[in-house]
Amino acid sequence: MATGLANSSSSTYSAASRIILPALYPLQERIVQAHRRFTVCCLGRRWGKTLLGIDRVIDGLSELRPVAWFSPTYKMLADAWREVKGFCADAIIEKSETEHRLVVVGGGILDMWSLEDANAGRGRKYGRIVVDEAAMTANLEDAWTQAIRPTLTDLAGDAWFLSTPKGRNYFWRLFTQGQGDDHAEWVSWQMPSSANPFLDPTEIEAARLLLPDRAFRQEYLAEFIEESGGVFRNVLESVETGRSLNEPPQANETYTMGIDLARVQDFSVITILDGSGRQVYHERFNQIAWERQIGAIVQAAQAYRARVIVDSTGVGDPIFERLRKATLNVSGYQLTNTSKESMIDSLAMALEQNRLRLMDIPAQTNELLAYEYELTPSRNVRMNAPQGLHDDCVIALALANAGLLGGGGAAILTGATKREAQNLWA
Repeated sequence: MATGLANSSSSTYSAASRIILPALYPLQERIVQAHRRFTVCCLGRRWGKTLLGIDRVIDGLSELRPVAWFSPTYKMLADAWREVKGFCADAIIEKSETEHRLVVVGGGILDMWSLEDANAGRGRKYGRIVVDEAAMTANLEDAWTQAIRPTLTDLAGDAWFLSTPKGRNYFWRLFTQGQGDDHAEWVSWQMPSSANPFLDPTEIEAARLLLPDRAFRQEYLAEFIEESGGVFRNVLESVETGRSLNEPPQANETYTMGIDLARVQDFSVITILDGSGRQVYHERFNQIAWERQIGAIVQAAQAYRARVIVDSTGVGDPIFERLRKATLNVSGYQLTNTSKESMIDSLAMALEQNRLRLMDIPAQTNELLAYEYELTPSRNVRMNAPQGLHDDCVIALALANAGLLGGGGAAILTGATKREAQNLWA
């Protein structure tokens, strides 16, 4: 599909100013032709939804409209930003890498936002918006109703929601609006990965044979599975709604702390469970000095007299040593593919068997719901956070659960001798 920049009274366009897009395949073209003001597309993995979204924002730019792209995180936004810049290279006259904003010849404007901030785009005016991987956006309802939808009012703009499903969340509610006759401005589509004529059918069959049935149905058949197609079940039932504040330690209680340490843009997370598996403490922070992070860990560990299990892989190693020298009852957990799989399996079992009662922490809940099975290029099944999303809360909780179980196998390396451990809290 080739889209030329339209002429205006103030600008003329040469061939070099044209924006060229790869051809959409027939089903993608069909959706474009049959779109309404609000179009929701529930699509399997590798269907081509990002390309469709890019086509839609480029189309808006070609009409010299202000348009916006929204992704769940900055990590997920990066690839789309790079591709859009490539397609528009000959037409860009202004560009901000920091703000992810570009202007093309004639005045068309594109803003790209991360929905980690629910207020992203608030106060702007757009003729079209695209929400990529909408089902992965934890705060989609607030972002849409309070910030994004009002940006379309002045210019009577349209919206595209593109995603693989993630259970029956707000994306599913938007999808259902396009299935009936009650919402004339809405239309929705649902297509499996196999609808992409360029996707090798043998890869889909390999995924079907290796993935759990509910994961395959969600990720490749684009079905709305009531409790997601991810790794963890019984998540929402394990959350004690409204209980979000840290609780003071009890004198006769035993506690286990799990710590996942930040890597680059990730978060450091501290989670504490009591002896019955009730989560009583949660802290999540990033972009602060290691000294402050160590101070927060030591303070919490001492207050709860907790056994500490810390990810001692990579960046965790020196921090593990610092905590050990602070005379905490600390053990390091070496995260290998095998040990991580075992740790995550134990957490999944604990949730499914109702052995954990979790605080109402949206970031933690959404990480658990999004955690998924992934098929590697070598056709092995791996459990991980979706690309671009965080898993820090999951790992911290899994580490605390491993400590609660009284071990975790050879992956846990004790940082204190028996004699040191006996004297820690004397």
